[in-house]
Amino acid sequence: MTDAARFLVWTTVSMAWTEIGLEDADYPPIARELLAHGADWPAVRRIALREVCGAFALDSFLIFPCMLWMIMPDWGYNEDYLRRRMQRWQRRPLWQQLLRNPLRLLGYPVALLMSRGIRARLKQAMQAAQARGEASPEQG
Repeated sequence: MTDAARFLVWTTVSMAWTEIGLEDADYPPIARELLAHGADWPAVRRIALREVCGAFALDSFLIFPCMLWMIMPDWGYNEDYLRRRMQRWQRRPLWQQLLRNPLRLLGYPVALLMSRGIRARLKQAMQAAQARGEASPEQG
């Protein structure tokens, strides 16, 4: 999987921590782009669970005490911010990240729940695109 595909997974799944989220029509083009970059569902799932949910575990833990709307961006995360966050997260394995800040251990299950809908819709879109033989945004 390319770095562009990895960042697209981060961008997509991070929308679980925004006010607006994603519309159903957003998923098919994302799925086609991921497939065009050589991504498959197991790799996308692994990045979503191990990286994105892990990186957002602390945010997830803090969302409820801080009243959802106070720390969630409205329209998504700034690309540079998200890219730096992804790079910082990738410096250590998941277990080290979780042990480094024990509040992440508490927030990780919440992060899994918060991203569940996005992950499920992305999986469906990828399966549908594969079934139709679509592999790039230009097709279809």
